[in-house]
Amino acid sequence: MRKKIYAVLFCITFLTASFITVQGSDIPNPNIKQHFDLLYKQIIGPIPGEMKNDELPIRYEITPSFEVYYNEPEPVTLDDNIIALINQVDEELLLNYLENLTAFGPRVTGTSACEEAGEYIYNEFVNLGLEVRYQEWENGGFSGKNIEATMHGVDNSSNEIYIICAHYDSVSTSPGADDDGSGVAAVMASAKLMSTFLTYHTVRFVTFSGEEQGLYGSLHYVEEALENNDNIVAVLNADMIGFAETPEDASYVKIFEDEESEWLTNYTEDISQQYNDFIGIEVIPSGYSWGSDHYYFWQAGYNAIFYFEYNYNDYYHTSGDTIEHMDLNYAAKNSKLILATLAEISELTTQQSPNKPVKPNGEINGKYGEEYKYTTITTDPQNDEIFYFFDWGDGTDSGWVGPFDSGVTVEASHKWTEKGSYSIIVKAKDTEGHESEWSEPLSVSMPKTKIINYFSIRFNRLFTLLDKLISIL
Repeated sequence: MRKKIYAVLFCITFLTASFITVQGSDIPNPNIKQHFDLLYKQIIGPIPGEMKNDELPIRYEITPSFEVYYNEPEPVTLDDNIIALINQVDEELLLNYLENLTAFGPRVTGTSACEEAGEYIYNEFVNLGLEVRYQEWENGGFSGKNIEATMHGVDNSSNEIYIICAHYDSVSTSPGADDDGSGVAAVMASAKLMSTFLTYHTVRFVTFSGEEQGLYGSLHYVEEALENNDNIVAVLNADMIGFAETPEDASYVKIFEDEESEWLTNYTEDISQQYNDFIGIEVIPSGYSWGSDHYYFWQAGYNAIFYFEYNYNDYYHTSGDTIEHMDLNYAAKNSKLILATLAEISELTTQQSPNKPVKPNGEINGKYGEEYKYTTITTDPQNDEIFYFFDWGDGTDSGWVGPFDSGVTVEASHKWTEKGSYSIIVKAKDTEGHESEWSEPLSVSMPKTKIINYFSIRFNRLFTLLDKLISIL
């Protein structure tokens, strides 16, 4: 519904503007195309600048071959780790990235300047210890490279992927400080700060080239993701988040979405409210926009949102798109919002120890004096080998047994010497000595004695003989 309203408003406004005349003349306003372009940008968002005839990108047929699966995110609550994380985002951090990016000059896809900017981003990711790769693409007579850095989640059972992205290319006339150096700086800052933590789910930090030619880099990326059946749950696209002329402009950020991604807009809105004291920005849900790298994620059935500055940058796609015309404090607030959203939804953690072992499994009703086997399993965030410690609930324990590979089921046995009820619990530690929490307890009962068991067997045999005798008679 929201998309339809925007479309109707746009058409009405455009038709109205078409009848504006130059004073004292019946000639239609010669600046009508400028009015049209400005209106389109304000309502729909930016237009990639090197596209032929400013046409929509080719609508490739992208059909998802699977259904994205994820667990509903927990309600947003203040997290001390995330507060510590976003408090490290400041103007100085972003300025360093922006100065390095704009120093290459206009970063037009296919030029040496764009290649060198890509190498700079690649090397920065490598220096953070992340898993980094180039993804080469060709389309429409253009070629380029995307850069992807991956931070694997510590939950080995999760295949969920969360992406923060931006485009590092610019148009031929512009140093591209805001478009989209501001988004790339947010991606690089997020990678730098999150690499010192752990996340339960996998996070990818991605920068695209070919955006200004028609979203070519992100198109190729999405096509490959579909081929790999990547379970991409959420994409946070940052494109032009650093321009604000007034304090009021610097208090808001637009979020573009499709209907399926509204939950993600709501989520980042909750982040802005919960962390308002540390971010200080309000989310304005703004409906649909095709003009950036989130578009083909939508086409493929993935959920994505597009963060965009509240007041349109007058220097967009010109030589004036420089750091001097940016509001770095505003860029920092938007970067904090995106980073907090990414950290919260990917489940940031400082956990170094193995995960809590699963509740032991084995006999719960037995005979004291006999030996029983019990199993458990857990994983280690760093995939270290694991030792296990079983507490049998009778004042004895197994001691540390192992080591075992992460994710392997282990077994231990025990014999109780007295009748009674007992609780078995187990914990784990890795080869570095980091210990896990205790598992949930398994309650066992050992009520039977050997004498009772002896007579029980004899009575069972007697009853069997009587049954046979009765059947014969």
